[in-house]
Amino acid sequence: MTPSLPSTPSQPAALLALPALQARYPDHGWVVLQADPDASQVWRFARETTSPIRHHLPLGYGQLATQYLRRPPVTAGHVEQVIELVEDQIMPLTRSWPAAGPSLGLLCSAPDMAALIAQLPDPQAALQHTDTIEQLFNRYANHMMGGGHSGLQLSPAQAALLILLRECLHHWGCEQVALQVAAP
Repeated sequence: MTPSLPSTPSQPAALLALPALQARYPDHGWVVLQADPDASQVWRFARETTSPIRHHLPLGYGQLATQYLRRPPVTAGHVEQVIELVEDQIMPLTRSWPAAGPSLGLLCSAPDMAALIAQLPDPQAALQHTDTIEQLFNRYANHMMGGGHSGLQLSPAQAALLILLRECLHHWGCEQVALQVAAP
Protein backbone atom coordinates (compact mmCIF):
# COMPACT_ATOMS: atom_id res chain seq x y z
CA MET A 1 0.00 0.00 0.00
CA THR A 2 1.48 3.35 -1.01
CA PRO A 3 1.02 5.98 1.70
CA SER A 4 -1.05 8.95 0.67
CA LEU A 5 0.31 12.45 0.77
CA PRO A 6 -1.12 14.87 3.29
CA SER A 7 -3.55 17.30 1.74
CA THR A 8 -2.49 20.90 2.15
CA PRO A 9 -3.17 23.98 0.04
CA SER A 10 0.47 24.32 -0.98
CA GLN A 11 2.55 21.19 -0.58
CA PRO A 12 6.31 21.52 -0.19
CA ALA A 13 8.28 20.47 -3.26
CA ALA A 14 9.72 17.52 -1.35
CA LEU A 15 6.28 16.00 -0.90
CA LEU A 16 5.54 16.42 -4.59
CA ALA A 17 8.70 14.44 -5.47
CA LEU A 18 7.92 11.59 -3.08
CA PRO A 19 5.46 9.55 -5.21
CA ALA A 20 8.09 9.05 -7.93
CA LEU A 21 10.59 7.79 -5.36
CA GLN A 22 7.99 5.52 -3.77
CA ALA A 23 7.21 4.02 -7.18
CA ARG A 24 10.89 3.57 -8.06
CA TYR A 25 11.84 2.17 -4.62
CA PRO A 26 8.72 0.39 -3.34
CA ASP A 27 10.69 -1.50 -0.68
CA HIS A 28 11.67 1.74 1.09
CA GLY A 29 10.00 3.52 3.94
CA TRP A 30 10.54 7.27 3.68
CA VAL A 31 11.24 10.28 5.82
CA VAL A 32 10.75 13.65 4.14
CA LEU A 33 12.63 16.63 5.52
CA GLN A 34 11.69 20.06 4.22
CA ALA A 35 14.59 22.08 5.64
CA ASP A 36 14.15 25.82 5.54
CA PRO A 37 16.23 28.63 7.00
CA ASP A 38 13.70 29.39 9.76
CA ALA A 39 12.09 26.02 10.53
CA SER A 40 11.80 22.48 9.21
CA GLN A 41 8.99 20.03 8.54
CA VAL A 42 9.33 16.27 8.81
CA TRP A 43 6.98 13.56 7.54
CA ARG A 44 7.55 9.88 8.31
CA PHE A 45 5.93 7.60 5.75
CA ALA A 46 5.72 3.87 6.36
CA ARG A 47 4.83 1.39 3.64
CA GLU A 48 2.14 -0.20 5.78
CA THR A 49 0.28 2.99 6.76
CA THR A 50 -1.70 5.46 4.71
CA SER A 51 -1.11 8.63 6.71
CA PRO A 52 2.31 10.05 7.52
CA ILE A 53 3.42 11.19 10.94
CA ARG A 54 4.16 14.91 10.72
CA HIS A 55 6.46 16.98 12.90
CA HIS A 56 7.25 20.66 12.97
CA LEU A 57 10.80 21.50 14.01
CA PRO A 58 11.32 25.09 15.16
CA LEU A 59 14.89 24.57 14.02
CA GLY A 60 16.04 26.16 10.79
CA TYR A 61 19.48 25.81 9.30
CA GLY A 62 19.63 29.58 8.72
CA GLN A 63 19.10 30.16 12.44
CA LEU A 64 21.89 27.73 13.26
CA ALA A 65 24.19 29.45 10.79
CA THR A 66 23.45 32.91 12.18
CA GLN A 67 23.83 31.92 15.82
CA TYR A 68 26.83 29.57 15.61
CA LEU A 69 28.60 29.57 12.25
CA ARG A 70 28.47 33.17 11.01
CA ARG A 71 31.56 34.63 12.70
CA PRO A 72 34.97 33.40 11.58
CA PRO A 73 36.82 31.49 12.60
CA VAL A 74 34.33 28.66 12.94
CA THR A 75 35.78 26.08 15.27
CA ALA A 76 35.09 22.44 16.04
CA GLY A 77 33.38 23.69 19.21
CA HIS A 78 30.91 25.74 17.17
CA VAL A 79 30.14 22.77 14.95
CA GLU A 80 29.69 20.53 17.99
CA GLN A 81 27.19 23.03 19.45
CA VAL A 82 25.17 22.87 16.23
CA ILE A 83 25.31 19.06 16.23
CA GLU A 84 24.04 18.93 19.83
CA LEU A 85 21.17 21.33 19.09
CA VAL A 86 20.14 19.34 16.03
CA GLU A 87 20.33 16.04 17.94
CA ASP A 88 18.15 17.45 20.73
CA GLN A 89 15.45 18.31 18.16
CA ILE A 90 15.53 15.27 15.88
CA MET A 91 16.22 12.30 18.14
CA PRO A 92 12.89 12.40 20.04
CA LEU A 93 10.89 12.23 16.80
CA THR A 94 11.63 8.56 16.25
CA ARG A 95 9.76 7.58 19.42
CA SER A 96 6.48 7.94 17.56
CA TRP A 97 7.67 6.26 14.36
CA PRO A 98 7.14 2.68 13.25
CA ALA A 99 10.22 0.48 13.08
CA ALA A 100 12.49 1.51 10.22
CA GLY A 101 12.36 -1.82 8.38
CA PRO A 102 15.04 -3.01 6.02
CA SER A 103 15.28 0.17 3.91
CA LEU A 104 14.59 3.69 5.08
CA GLY A 105 15.32 6.59 2.76
CA LEU A 106 15.37 10.32 3.38
CA LEU A 107 14.10 12.84 0.88
CA CYS A 108 15.55 16.22 1.84
CA SER A 109 14.62 19.47 0.16
CA ALA A 110 16.14 22.84 1.01
CA PRO A 111 16.75 26.17 -0.72
CA ASP A 112 20.53 25.95 -0.11
CA MET A 113 20.88 22.34 -1.32
CA ALA A 114 22.45 23.14 -4.71
CA ALA A 115 25.93 23.72 -3.24
CA LEU A 116 25.86 20.31 -1.54
CA ILE A 117 24.52 18.50 -4.60
CA ALA A 118 27.29 20.04 -6.73
CA GLN A 119 29.91 18.42 -4.47
CA LEU A 120 28.58 14.87 -4.85
CA PRO A 121 30.54 12.36 -6.94
CA ASP A 122 27.38 11.61 -8.95
CA PRO A 123 25.05 14.59 -8.54
CA GLN A 124 22.51 13.13 -10.99
CA ALA A 125 21.99 9.88 -9.03
CA ALA A 126 18.45 9.51 -7.71
CA LEU A 127 19.72 8.30 -4.33
CA GLN A 128 22.96 8.95 -2.50
CA HIS A 129 24.36 6.62 0.13
CA THR A 130 24.72 8.07 3.62
CA ASP A 131 28.49 7.51 3.39
CA THR A 132 28.58 10.13 0.63
CA ILE A 133 27.08 12.74 2.95
CA GLU A 134 29.49 11.70 5.70
CA GLN A 135 32.37 12.25 3.27
CA LEU A 136 31.07 15.76 2.50
CA PHE A 137 30.94 16.49 6.22
CA ASN A 138 34.49 15.20 6.68
CA ARG A 139 35.66 17.46 3.84
CA TYR A 140 33.93 20.42 5.50
CA ALA A 141 35.55 19.56 8.84
CA ASN A 142 38.91 19.29 7.09
CA HIS A 143 38.46 22.77 5.60
CA MET A 144 37.35 24.20 8.93
CA MET A 145 40.46 22.78 10.61
CA GLY A 146 42.72 24.39 8.00
CA GLY A 147 43.08 21.48 5.57
CA GLY A 148 44.04 22.74 2.13
CA HIS A 149 42.62 21.67 -1.20
CA SER A 150 40.78 18.58 -0.01
CA GLY A 151 38.55 20.64 2.26
CA LEU A 152 35.02 21.76 1.38
CA GLN A 153 34.35 25.46 1.78
CA LEU A 154 30.70 26.21 2.48
CA SER A 155 28.75 29.28 3.46
CA PRO A 156 27.47 29.22 7.06
CA ALA A 157 23.94 28.32 5.87
CA GLN A 158 25.24 25.51 3.64
CA ALA A 159 27.38 24.16 6.50
CA ALA A 160 24.41 24.21 8.89
CA LEU A 161 22.28 22.42 6.29
CA LEU A 162 24.98 19.77 5.86
CA ILE A 163 25.13 19.23 9.62
CA LEU A 164 21.32 18.95 9.83
CA LEU A 165 21.26 16.47 6.94
CA ARG A 166 24.09 14.37 8.36
CA GLU A 167 22.54 14.16 11.82
CA CYS A 168 19.11 13.23 10.45
CA LEU A 169 20.60 10.42 8.35
CA HIS A 170 22.60 9.13 11.29
CA HIS A 171 19.95 9.29 14.02
CA TRP A 172 16.97 8.25 11.90
CA GLY A 173 18.72 5.17 10.49
CA CYS A 174 18.41 6.18 6.86
CA GLU A 175 20.63 4.32 4.42
CA GLN A 176 20.06 6.53 1.39
CA VAL A 177 19.05 10.08 0.65
CA ALA A 178 17.48 11.92 -2.26
CA LEU A 179 18.45 15.59 -2.34
CA GLN A 180 16.39 18.34 -3.90
CA VAL A 181 16.73 22.11 -4.24
CA ALA A 182 13.62 23.86 -2.92
CA ALA A 183 12.43 27.26 -4.01
CA PRO A 184 13.42 29.93 -1.48
